Amino acid sequence: MNPSKSFVDFFVYSNIFIAACATAITAETFVLLHLPATLNWYLLLIFLSTLFIYCLHYYSKLHTCKTDSRLDWCRQHKRLLLAITITSLLLIAGGVWFHYPAIFLRPDGSFNLRNLIWFFIVPIVALAYSHPIFPGRNKTLRQVGWLKMASLSFIWSFTTVVLPLLMLPENLPGITYTKITVLFFQRFIFVAALCLLFNIQDYTEDKGDNIKTLAVVAGPVKSLWYGKWFSLLLNIIMIICLTIAFDYINGFIYAALVLPVAILHFQFHYFKPGRNKAQFVILHDGLMILKALLLIFAVHFFAH
Repeated sequence: MNPSKSFVDFFVYSNIFIAACATAITAETFVLLHLPATLNWYLLLIFLSTLFIYCLHYYSKLHTCKTDSRLDWCRQHKRLLLAITITSLLLIAGGVWFHYPAIFLRPDGSFNLRNLIWFFIVPIVALAYSHPIFPGRNKTLRQVGWLKMASLSFIWSFTTVVLPLLMLPENLPGITYTKITVLFFQRFIFVAALCLLFNIQDYTEDKGDNIKTLAVVAGPVKSLWYGKWFSLLLNIIMIICLTIAFDYINGFIYAALVLPVAILHFQFHYFKPGRNKAQFVILHDGLMILKALLLIFAVHFFAH
């Protein structure tokens, strides 16, 4: 096998790539809201938690009769996938233990019960996307068609925008509810558009499983057409809202905000079903990394 292809397959199918995507857009939040370096432990945990959740998701699919290039790789590297899953979980536990004072203690030394509650609630909701963990329910969130895209977009937006703010021991000046709300919905709409592309890619599988996603209900052609224009419109609206809320008046920042949306629009327009899974993930989820890097660079050098 081609060494470069083997590396790409490992990078994507081991879920290191998607964990890097989550870390990148969380770092974008840190830069936009000027979050303190004392919260950097959150970047480590968001990487490890994403890695664990996605590895567990695909490990649980190994025993199904489904097959594609990703599942074939996971089955061939079952022990490696399990090792990454266990290692990421152990590192999460170690990270929480090492950063215990920063996570669970307030500045006055008292215990922060609110943060402990979030540490239980968020993993449960994230796991519920792939695993039927709620009593009396045999379905996961992703098996409820209208929830598949919405729940995933919400989880990503909440954990990369809102949750790090909830972890802060005290409110920071300059972080307003308007900024938080705008950034949350800007992230939600961008991620939802990516989710729609993945739902269209998964059309055959979801239709066979009777999961009535938007792509299954409307069909791939209509989903691509409406997704192309609605995502463009909503993303442009959120770009305008973000520039107003954050008082950005620099052309480089405008370009950093517009370019990923333009690329996303063309990904709908030139969508090719049946791509290699690894290539599809890099081209589409990779937009999160591009978006984050462009905006971080623009804000860092041109915001003042």
